[in-house]
Amino acid sequence: MTVKFIQSTFAWLIISAGFSVNTTNAGVIYSNDFESGVAEGFSNFTGVVEAPNGESYIGHLIFDATSLLTLDDVSSASKITIDFDIYGLRSLDGIDNGDNFEFFVNGESLFVDYYGHYDDELIGPSTGELVSHDYYTFGHGHFYGGASTYHYSVSFLNTNDTVSFGFKANTNQGWVDEAFGIDNVVVTSVPEPSTLAILALAVLGLASRKVKT
Repeated sequence: MTVKFIQSTFAWLIISAGFSVNTTNAGVIYSNDFESGVAEGFSNFTGVVEAPNGESYIGHLIFDATSLLTLDDVSSASKITIDFDIYGLRSLDGIDNGDNFEFFVNGESLFVDYYGHYDDELIGPSTGELVSHDYYTFGHGHFYGGASTYHYSVSFLNTNDTVSFGFKANTNQGWVDEAFGIDNVVVTSVPEPSTLAILALAVLGLASRKVKT
């Protein structure tokens, strides 16, 4: 009897029984582009606005406004990834202080990114990825810096049944001059491997040892 035969036979038995050692149950546990006009799952600041071009997003976040997204029953996800877009709108002028966006997981601040859209100068952020910048995006008009879209992707290990995400917009002026927006929030999870999957890996490991015929 060969090692390859043992491995392939055992793997076939597991698959035929309807189990897999891969995390095939990984998937989307939350998704919202706010086109419905509802910030489901969000609290504290839940206003959804529609820009002149028809784009909908949570906004306009100013003066330390914080939107909170809370997800329950996620204890089976050993790793969670959240993707989202942040809109920097109008004349943000943060460089290393002033206008900035702060992100929290379970109340813990993970990072602070400063934004600057002033006098044709585009600054930050250091964590997010610049997707686009245009003076007339969303149809708000030129108005100093226009609008920028930044994409964020944050992954972390999870041991909690409930996870909360905080999106905080720190500005020192109102929407007439500057603001932030949140859009395209997608949360994905990777579940803990099942007991049988762990057993399968263990047995396959033993089978890889030298076997006498």
